[in-house]
Amino acid sequence: MMNNDESGLDSLLKSYRAACPDVEAGPLFMPTLWQKIEARHSFWWVFQGLARTAMAGCAALALLLLALNLVGTQGLRSPSYTDALVADHSAERMYYAESVTRLPVADMSSTDDSRY
Repeated sequence: MMNNDESGLDSLLKSYRAACPDVEAGPLFMPTLWQKIEARHSFWWVFQGLARTAMAGCAALALLLLALNLVGTQGLRSPSYTDALVADHSAERMYYAESVTRLPVADMSSTDDSRY
């Protein structure tokens, strides 16, 4: 039984050897090989390389910005304009609410355009 399996494998290897003959290396072997390789490099191959580079750069930039955001603390830096707006947001909302609640109901129904 083992002989039968080995003979089947031998016949498979013989047919493979017949289908793929050995390549003789001549003086033009490497240049023609590189021409075949470079012929396969199309626009999409170049685009994939650029996309991978851009993706790695964006990931590195995102990690850098995340690290800078985590390292920065409130006590070490002066408050920025955005911080002042966030802090003043609740006060602004309160002023608006007070102005709406202070108007009498009768004044809201009048159509006096001289105020505007």
